[in-house]
Amino acid sequence: MKYTKIKSDEQYDEYCELHEKLTYDNYESNLEEIELLEILIDEYEKRTIETPEGMNPVEIISYLLQENSVTKSQLAKELKVSRQLITDILNYRRNISKTMVNKLSDRFKLKPTAFSKPYELKNAKPKNVRQTV
Repeated sequence: MKYTKIKSDEQYDEYCELHEKLTYDNYESNLEEIELLEILIDEYEKRTIETPEGMNPVEIISYLLQENSVTKSQLAKELKVSRQLITDILNYRRNISKTMVNKLSDRFKLKPTAFSKPYELKNAKPKNVRQTV
């Protein structure tokens, strides 16, 4: 069998390098092999990449942006959302929607639960409550 389930970081690095080589050499003729490598790489990442403990989703996003040297604007473009949405989330003004949880999970290769934990919004204004007399 040419490829097996990835069991080490070394094997992971080897498969990533091979994936890159096949992609740039002749993408069309290597498509099936590239797709198989992507499945194996994704599966390994989902098994091994840990969610930082004790951090809420906003702290995790901030940490990941810093660690990956990604700006809010770059993240917004990659996720096809507005920069304002990213800013609002990072400033605790908006909750993270289910759609955004999935986008963040795919982008950073973390389990969706990393971005779906509850957290408190800051300066949350109470909804208009109608008073009755």
